[in-house]
Amino acid sequence: MKRLTMAMAAAALALAMGSAAAAPKNKEIFEPGKPMAEQITKIEADLNGGETYSEITVDQRSRVRQALGHMRGIIERSGSEASLSAANRTELFNDQQVVNTVLTQAREDSRLICRRERVVGSNMPQTQCMTVAQRERIKNTSQSSMDQAQRVGRFSN
Repeated sequence: MKRLTMAMAAAALALAMGSAAAAPKNKEIFEPGKPMAEQITKIEADLNGGETYSEITVDQRSRVRQALGHMRGIIERSGSEASLSAANRTELFNDQQVVNTVLTQAREDSRLICRRERVVGSNMPQTQCMTVAQRERIKNTSQSSMDQAQRVGRFSN
């Protein structure tokens, strides 16, 4: 009976690992085969929504909006994506790469992660929900406070 349970557990683990490996980790923002104008509209809506890309800086947001506007202009001037010249395709590709690079990192930083953590002074765990970037900022602030306390020799508020 134990062997059967162990074999089933091993099979479930192998299946879970296989499906996790098959899932794309950094899915591109622009999906090939979909109309570019629709994708640009969706990205602009996500940028304005404030949830998907909540950790994007003002500078990065303006860079993305500028690239999206340039892409929209290229598509409107040519009439359709199929009739783009080679130079316009290159410009469109370069703008896509800017948008993909900035928004992929912003999407990763904006992921909300909830953990059950024990609060100091209590044994009862509480749910703490923060974005990846918020956790990173707290970690860096705490580390710099500890470094400063070790250099000075005392803790200060």
